[in-house]
Amino acid sequence: MSVGILFLIVTTSCEKQETEVPTKTKMEGVWLVTEAYDSTGTSIIDKIQNSAIPLTAFWLASDNSIASTSGPMTTYIVYGDSKWTEVSSKIDQVFNYANLSYNGGEFFVADGTPDRFTIELKLEGIGGTSSLVEILDIFNIQAEWLKKVVYHKFMDVAVSFNETGDQMIWEWDNQTSAVYNMKDQYGNYVLWNGWPVNNFSKCRFILTKQSKTLNDLTIDAYDSSNDNSNNLKLSSN
Repeated sequence: MSVGILFLIVTTSCEKQETEVPTKTKMEGVWLVTEAYDSTGTSIIDKIQNSAIPLTAFWLASDNSIASTSGPMTTYIVYGDSKWTEVSSKIDQVFNYANLSYNGGEFFVADGTPDRFTIELKLEGIGGTSSLVEILDIFNIQAEWLKKVVYHKFMDVAVSFNETGDQMIWEWDNQTSAVYNMKDQYGNYVLWNGWPVNNFSKCRFILTKQSKTLNDLTIDAYDSSNDNSNNLKLSSN
């Protein structure tokens, strides 16, 4: 092999390595959940995104923080399909994002281009007259674990992207593990043992990159939902 060809191969290889975008960088931005599936491949999008909660969206910031409308999605991942009819009757009260208050959280990704990450989703009642306690009570959580805020951390969630990078896939699978926490009076994590950590749902979510801010996306979704509701009322009269 000539020196010229060898130099070309090495140069091309280096260029590929230099242009490879880190996973964390690719994840940053505003994303809308556009598809959702359970472990059998059945769509569950109607459970986490409907007339009561018109969008499930995430803002993943460069400082690892998360703001989202993911309360129903997190509830489904943690507690599954059981008693979902009862849960859904309270969803719009407990998780009302119309006033632009969001669920918080954090995400953590190793350097480079790993295909797994950690996400912590803070579950609390948002913007409504009810609190998270009402949701937990449906699942017969013991009184000592009825808290207003629970931190659900999922480790080794699979992450991948389409070729253009405008779609991201998250998957809770057999490699994923969980730990649930609350906080004490000093702000330190304390294990929350209200629900078994091994019982979370194996799910897959497809998120689509958005050019709008999370606020604009939320306002538009609620406005559209209200317009549709008004149109249905008019057509029924």
